[in-house]
Amino acid sequence: MGRNFLSCDRERDLEMPRDVRVWLPPEHLCWKVLDTVELLDLSVFEKSYRDDGRGGVAYPPASLIALLLYCYSKGARSSRRIEQACWDDVGCRIITANRRVDHSTVAWFIRRHRAALNSLFVQVLSLCGRRGLVGLSAVAVDGSPREANASRDANQRLQRLEETTR
Repeated sequence: MGRNFLSCDRERDLEMPRDVRVWLPPEHLCWKVLDTVELLDLSVFEKSYRDDGRGGVAYPPASLIALLLYCYSKGARSSRRIEQACWDDVGCRIITANRRVDHSTVAWFIRRHRAALNSLFVQVLSLCGRRGLVGLSAVAVDGSPREANASRDANQRLQRLEETTR
């Protein structure tokens, strides 16, 4: 009697459902990100594009913003890693409608809309506060560059730090 293995015939067509809504369960992060982006005011992004129908087609800002939020929340911050995720990650494929966004498109979008992307933080934080996901009593963001000695010799044990603070 032979072994009972599942068939792994890679030569046949895969039977992926045509409806992306069944690719991942409703509680998956990609759906939450898409729902959140729908609640944001993205008018500042949309105003920066031509409305006369001329020029090349562009990705919808909502789609790229959702892609950035999703990838950032999963630790993919570089445009090349985001491009790779558009190949490998089913959540990215749902967000982009199965399009593989190029890394230069991601980098260009971030560069072009840096100020508007920074303002999204306030909108997202406010939304999370209204839903009770975060407490807004002590929220601080500081990206100020500071000089610091991070060498191995600058590290100290707790006992030494306690001695220097006395």
